[in-house]
Amino acid sequence: MPLRTGVLIFALAGAVFGQTDAFETRIRPVLAARCYPCHSAASPSPQGGLSLDSTAGIRKGGNSGPVLVAGAPDASLLIRALRHTDSKLKMPPGKPLDSAVVADFEAWVKAGAALPADRGAAPPVVSKAQLWSLRKPERAASATGIDQFVLSRLREKGLAMAPEADRGTLIRRATFDLTGLPPSADEVAAFVADSRPDAYGRLVDRLLASPSYGERWGRHWLDVARYADSVNDSVNAGQRFPWSYTYRDWVIQSLNEDLPYNQFLLYQLAADRAPGTDTKHLAALGFLSLGRDFPNSYPETVDDRIDAVARGMMGLTVACARCHDHKY
Repeated sequence: MPLRTGVLIFALAGAVFGQTDAFETRIRPVLAARCYPCHSAASPSPQGGLSLDSTAGIRKGGNSGPVLVAGAPDASLLIRALRHTDSKLKMPPGKPLDSAVVADFEAWVKAGAALPADRGAAPPVVSKAQLWSLRKPERAASATGIDQFVLSRLREKGLAMAPEADRGTLIRRATFDLTGLPPSADEVAAFVADSRPDAYGRLVDRLLASPSYGERWGRHWLDVARYADSVNDSVNAGQRFPWSYTYRDWVIQSLNEDLPYNQFLLYQLAADRAPGTDTKHLAALGFLSLGRDFPNSYPETVDDRIDAVARGMMGLTVACARCHDHKY
């Protein structure tokens, strides 16, 4: 990386700013921080018709025409705006960019204003529609209920569904799955003897109504919430979290009461702020208070909470943002 001094910036312009690396390291981060709020696809209507978050948008310019003249900073509308010397055109509005940053833009334009598309195929852009975790589920064309997820693939391989399990096996599997416990001998006998066509549905309903259902499946969410009864840090190791069990019990009760998932998440983030919330849901805030605690570094504690929310509730990680801005 060349030394960032006023003398060497222009001396090395031909070697450094003639490459798109200069745009990625010096130019795009500034555009993202100071210009994208008003001049990008994220804005409902980019001001002046100018979008600066894509190569095509930069080259096209805005309502006033092209903003770049490669090799000629003085003739480039973008540079004139950044210099704040034109009373009618000062960008970004308010506080101007540092002179060293403006010099970066000038040197980049003087060296040819290279953009990513100039060096061949642009990096592939991954849209939300391409990320499986952000796609809306679609029901496959099948009349076999839950088996629709496997039936078509079995047919491709020339295979058929396995025979239905016997009733003793069915109740054992369902009971273990929903409660984590084995069925009693009496329960097995009663189910095997139940000849009603909706016998299996009745079994599932009974298991879902069991307190053991919430205890069984609440454990998975408590892992997501990094729940613990005791403090796990180098200073207070072994000490109990006061009233931590109230959050555990709230999770179990919510599952047993079939609390809608959107409310399940809302209460864990803002039960104290949501209007009309029953006070019993305040225990849900344990999601934000029972994580790792860093007595000597509060930012580390906050980072833990952010990480838990992003991973647990969004299915995404934002851990990289702890140290890095996204280059786009």
